[in-house]
Amino acid sequence: MGEARRVVEQLVDVINRHDLDGGGPLFASTARCVGAGGRTMSLEGLRDMLQSTLAAFPDLTVTVQRWVEQGDTVVTEELFEGTHVGYFAGLGPTGRRVRLPMAHIYTVRDGAIVERIAYHDTAGILRQLTPREES
Repeated sequence: MGEARRVVEQLVDVINRHDLDGGGPLFASTARCVGAGGRTMSLEGLRDMLQSTLAAFPDLTVTVQRWVEQGDTVVTEELFEGTHVGYFAGLGPTGRRVRLPMAHIYTVRDGAIVERIAYHDTAGILRQLTPREES
């Protein structure tokens, strides 16, 4: 296991501990962060997004199911799980347990994340939270 994976493992641990302040030092100050919708955000924007997600899913866990590491690039295939007890994407609490497959691509240089790109089915989480119509 190389340095890049160790840094990403630390980030996953920080997220699972819900320690958003602990994640800051893992990123370069000029890091490029791209959300699943393709929007580039600042580190503050990433922190705000994670904070609102944790407020909506306070028992959130991220499990890495597969690691791919090549040089300074790490790709993770992950499973996000949590119970929806707060507002998320304009939807009030449902009490539903959600499972969302995700993938992230990280570039790590000199011990810091310089790029993080997220991929997941945004509509997939909304489908799990939206009431189903009876047929």
